[in-house]
Amino acid sequence: MDYNIIIVSLSICIVLSYLFNEIAKRTNVPSVLMLIVAGVILGQVLKFFPEYNVDFFPSLKILGTIGLIMIVLEGALDLELTKEKSGLIGKATLLAVLGIIGSILFIAPIFHFLLNMDIGLSLLYATPLAVISSAIVLPSVVSLNEYDKELLIYESCISDIIGIMVFNLILSIMQTQEVQGSISDFGIEFLITVAVSFVIGIGLVLLFKFLNAKVKLFFFISILILIYALGKMIHLSPLVMILMFGLILKNHKLFFIGPLKNLMTRMEFKKMEKDFHIISRETAFVLRTFFFIVFGLTIDLLSLINFEVLIISLMVFISIYLVRIVLLKVFEKEGSPILGYVAPRGLITILLFYSIPKDLLSETFQPGVLLWVIILTSIYMTYGLIKHVKGAEIEHEVDSH
Repeated sequence: MDYNIIIVSLSICIVLSYLFNEIAKRTNVPSVLMLIVAGVILGQVLKFFPEYNVDFFPSLKILGTIGLIMIVLEGALDLELTKEKSGLIGKATLLAVLGIIGSILFIAPIFHFLLNMDIGLSLLYATPLAVISSAIVLPSVVSLNEYDKELLIYESCISDIIGIMVFNLILSIMQTQEVQGSISDFGIEFLITVAVSFVIGIGLVLLFKFLNAKVKLFFFISILILIYALGKMIHLSPLVMILMFGLILKNHKLFFIGPLKNLMTRMEFKKMEKDFHIISRETAFVLRTFFFIVFGLTIDLLSLINFEVLIISLMVFISIYLVRIVLLKVFEKEGSPILGYVAPRGLITILLFYSIPKDLLSETFQPGVLLWVIILTSIYMTYGLIKHVKGAEIEHEVDSH
């Protein structure tokens, strides 16, 4: 194997991803879709070169996990906690939690009756498809008004975290066969996670200030990844820790009070925040690029032309948006209609699906359902964004006349 070819290929992937981002800005077509298509095409090309055919699944999970950490950190650094925004944050949390629960309750019966899964397995398989992907939302909503953008950023980040927690809860119930014990453990673990996250977040910010080293950003990124991995090992919710660190850094005035107030200046916080914003955005971009290209490489195209897969995918898609429309009508009155279109599935859906233990894998479930749902929700979001932009342009022209 010529390693120069691998180096050239990796470089081309980064360049393509940058071009896809520029195309996405002008067309509102998510760059993620273009990356998946590029991966599928690359996978077909590699079939003609057997010496380059390798198992991409192990790298998929590693890329996805680290990418998720960077994406959540990037999102947290955009979230400002103020009294004025408390209502928006509460609303986003409500939409995220009820969206996941509602979607699971709609999707699980589809798997139960059409794929002959038992109730527990249906709920487990429905959970990854119930989670909104912040990996797709964050780069897609930059052109929206401030209220819509912030609501969607909060909702998607919270959806990722709650989705993982619900998935782990259902998995624990299925493995232990104890509902009450698993729920009580879940509650205790969550409270411990929040408390530990606060202490770790404050500690990391102070460590960054007092650490005298020229190279420390990637040192801190490594620490965050280490904290995530250790949190997983001791059954905490490590994404909460990442989110808390980002929130503390962005909203230092709320957390650094009393004895902590004078430990860092406002300029030091701003510089630190700016540095982490740059490193998290750049790292998330690279990891997102390789994750979705590798995902495209692993796709079995035959599963996409399966009629049953397509029908089930359409039913899941309809279920997702039925739940979303109802929730927005009941709980959200201030946002624009674009909110009804933005509920894509993506990185977290794939990660959770591939986290299902081997002994719980279903022979009747086709992974093609994942890809179809990701494609359908992304296309629907694209349609909504294009429609929203055109509507805004027409409105602007009318006002100018």
